[in-house]
Amino acid sequence: MSIDVELTDLAYGGDAVGRYEGRVLFVPGGIPGERVRVEIVEERRGHARAELLEILRPAPERVEPAYPQLTDSGCQWQHIAYPAQLTWKAHIVRQLLVRIGKQPDALVHPTIGMPASVPPWHYRNYAVFTVGAAGEIGFKLTESHDVQDLEECGLLHPALDQVYQLVRRKLIDYFGDTLGQMLQSVTIRGAIGAVSNAATGIAPNAVKAVPTLLILNARPGSMMENPHQLAQELMTIAPGIVGVIIERVGGRYGRVFVGQEFLTDAVLGRRFRISADSFFQVNPIQTSVLVEQAMAALEPQRHEVVLDGYSGVGLFSTFLASQCARVIAVESQPSAVMDARAGCALNNQNNITALEGTLERILNQLHYRRERIDIALVDPPRAGCHPKALQALQTMAPRAICYVSCDPSTLARDIATLCSGGRYRLVSAQPVDMFPQTYHIESVALLVRAGKW
Repeated sequence: MSIDVELTDLAYGGDAVGRYEGRVLFVPGGIPGERVRVEIVEERRGHARAELLEILRPAPERVEPAYPQLTDSGCQWQHIAYPAQLTWKAHIVRQLLVRIGKQPDALVHPTIGMPASVPPWHYRNYAVFTVGAAGEIGFKLTESHDVQDLEECGLLHPALDQVYQLVRRKLIDYFGDTLGQMLQSVTIRGAIGAVSNAATGIAPNAVKAVPTLLILNARPGSMMENPHQLAQELMTIAPGIVGVIIERVGGRYGRVFVGQEFLTDAVLGRRFRISADSFFQVNPIQTSVLVEQAMAALEPQRHEVVLDGYSGVGLFSTFLASQCARVIAVESQPSAVMDARAGCALNNQNNITALEGTLERILNQLHYRRERIDIALVDPPRAGCHPKALQALQTMAPRAICYVSCDPSTLARDIATLCSGGRYRLVSAQPVDMFPQTYHIESVALLVRAGKW
């Protein structure tokens, strides 16, 4: 049965929101302000999900999707005009800070979007493509194991998209009908900042070769013949490829690589080593913005000791170190810690201590040794900070905490914890659009210690 519904809001997760018979109704593909015809496809206690059948009254922000094949595999918002995407992202951050973060007066600045001169596509320096059972190569469909076969990728930087297309054709030719049995995924990672000034944007026609790593994950149990030969051939398939890694190869190989196992990228004049397994921000244009916003929020002083929690390869540590006495960088991923230490040499910095371990454990050790932390920056994964890490942060009592988040719901949850008992107060949150065309939101939030306690 179809019903007509007025859409009034957007939820974190990408769905438009309406109401029907007193229940909240989530409608993928809708925009607030639209009247739509839908069919309920899933009912749960207190809410339901519906499939969009017809748009009876479109919103003025509705646009034609540039890459409709990506709608169900990650680009949930490409039907919304880009300026409206930015407005809704700030709205969602504030909603979550009020509802989950218990911050009724939360100050959320307008979202900083991609530069006006740069189309909000082809911005990624990293993508993981799944290989389907029938040999499809592309992105997984939302809430499905099916794979959307992609001949090109509208999200990857143009030079990396060229690499993807050449690698895709090579793998199809090389494996034929056995492709789906042999490979599970293909990862492409490029060092865009090494060859262009990412801070000023990347023109869509900029296809200069980018240093690139290819990482292939073999399907568990597969027995690939001569993976070394495949790696050698892939090294020459496209300009810019500096390393090919094949993981989980069956039999006696285990792991095969040709060339190098890391990239050297650049952000705002600083250099970073990035190994195949290490995390790095995926949007080079906005990474510069993220760094600048974090530094402006924290205002580190020359005499201060700074904590960089969940520090990765040292993105923030590198910039903090130039303005403070010492940085203590804490990261649990071994490859990223090694990259961070290599980065200290690349940038001639000797006031960064890169420690391997969980943030909660290292903070407790610092407290036991009575070491001080004057200010702190944390950049956790989507799951947010470990509760014991938040507790340890409160104990160390830095004057300010900059929380860089890729998930506003866990950001709000952790801010509620940090601000409990009046220990810290939220100054503001600044959304930065690292992920155009998607519902994902990066934010930089500043909290300051609220007096003595």
